[in-house]
Amino acid sequence: MAEIIRELLDWREILKYLTGIADVDAEWELYEIDNAGWVATGDNGIAIDEGSERCLIRYELWDGPPPPLDSWDRSWSGSVRFTSGKVFAVSVHSGDASYGAEFDLGRPDSVWQVRVHRKSLGHEEFTPEIVDFTLLKLQFWPQP
Repeated sequence: MAEIIRELLDWREILKYLTGIADVDAEWELYEIDNAGWVATGDNGIAIDEGSERCLIRYELWDGPPPPLDSWDRSWSGSVRFTSGKVFAVSVHSGDASYGAEFDLGRPDSVWQVRVHRKSLGHEEFTPEIVDFTLLKLQFWPQP
């Protein structure tokens, strides 16, 4: 059974316009990813088309494929190569970029398997459309 090696809950709330997750040494490559869906990857980036007003991101590094998370609203799986092995969230609004906390995958110039999970928060009459707050969980593990 796979075990978690490292985790980080980024306390920095992303306010609108999450662009995605980028390698800290090659952020510009994130903008070159053609994202025709919800999530797409390219070298040094995971483009995420998240329309939520606010979101929080949690990163997890596993030693193998993590167990499935059936309780989340949406999931996506794929692979991505990062040059430095250190990543952060990038949000762009009116030409200004803001960045989340840095997460170190511990190995430069590697290809990673990744799952992106999404959950919209809501409670009773405070539906996700009203609350408009989203949780994103990114799980990484080494490519076999």
